[in-house]
Amino acid sequence: MDRKLQQTQKIERLIRLSGAARASLDSAAVSLKERLDIPSRLRDSLRSHPSGWLVGSLVSGLAASLIFGRKPAAPEKKRRSLPVALLGLSLTAVRPLAKVWLTDQVKQYFSAQRTGSSASQLPPSPSSKPKIH
Repeated sequence: MDRKLQQTQKIERLIRLSGAARASLDSAAVSLKERLDIPSRLRDSLRSHPSGWLVGSLVSGLAASLIFGRKPAAPEKKRRSLPVALLGLSLTAVRPLAKVWLTDQVKQYFSAQRTGSSASQLPPSPSSKPKIH
């Protein structure tokens, strides 16, 4: 009987020990999940310290642009001769006048086309027929 009592005590002790180990493993698993859940940690950090994140992003962006940014090459100035420069200047001055003239020519062309086609579609008027006696 003493042997049965010792075995039941051992089994109860093992049950208590396994329950404690299970509780310890559950809490360890929860804490490990929290540590490995990067998106949740970032979200919580953004909510609790938004100004720190803003300043950090501004500083890192400025540093990256200073380190990796290239300076544009200075454009070479073109030297034109005087006749070429005067020709370019005169073409620039004439361009608005040419646009106005061309626009008027196009308007006149389409106006003539429209009036010419509508006149040809109308039947001849009775007064325009010659009278025969």
